[in-house]
Amino acid sequence: MDTIILGGDARMKALAALLDARRVDEPRTALALLPTAANVVTNVPPKLDVSMEEVLDKAAPTAIIYTCGPKPGPGDGRVVDLWQDEALLCENAALTAEGAVSAAMAVSRRSLRGMECAVIGWGRIGRALTALLTAMGARVTVLSHTEAHRREAEASGAAAPDDMTEALSRAGVIFSTPPAMVLDAERLQYVDSRALILDLASPPYGVDLAAAWKLGLRAWREPGLPGRYCPESAAAALAEAIRRGREKRV
Repeated sequence: MDTIILGGDARMKALAALLDARRVDEPRTALALLPTAANVVTNVPPKLDVSMEEVLDKAAPTAIIYTCGPKPGPGDGRVVDLWQDEALLCENAALTAEGAVSAAMAVSRRSLRGMECAVIGWGRIGRALTALLTAMGARVTVLSHTEAHRREAEASGAAAPDDMTEALSRAGVIFSTPPAMVLDAERLQYVDSRALILDLASPPYGVDLAAAWKLGLRAWREPGLPGRYCPESAAAALAEAIRRGREKRV
């Protein structure tokens, strides 16, 4: 067998079709097929009841194991950590930004055009969100504790104040991207009662949802947006990263 994919979301289903691979959801079947596969694609940790240690133990010595996800792939010569592919990370950020804007638009009764939007963080997702929202005509404020990032945000056309208090009070939609608690109970008190708050961060997340709900704010998490919002596009990005990974090993 050429390629098996271990579990995963709709993105992995679409990837299986692109690679003409078999996607396996049943642990026993996965363990039985691993020794026969030339290529294995899996999240870290795998999205089924199989550990990464079992994957490495059962996979053929000549197999290439492609890992996905923010956790680093194990240090094994057979492993290609796709999350080290900068082109994939940038494409994933762009798809996340598009999905986040779509999620906000589905709930808001107001157009994002002309709306005050706050983007917390200036990583890949923060930059992609700022570019997309600006292109849509939103008034974007980027909130970052790093001065260099604030200057970069200003150069892109966004506002970037030193203090986030006023920006939080004016924002109609707030997108939080860093995986650290940036919107705690104290800062949430400055948020307008009509605002939407989307937490796009991976664990340990960036918004204290319990505190937000206690204040009557509309706040929620949007994890894994590419796999939920545009799985076919996300799968195509993964397939390209796998192709690049294969070329590097040749």
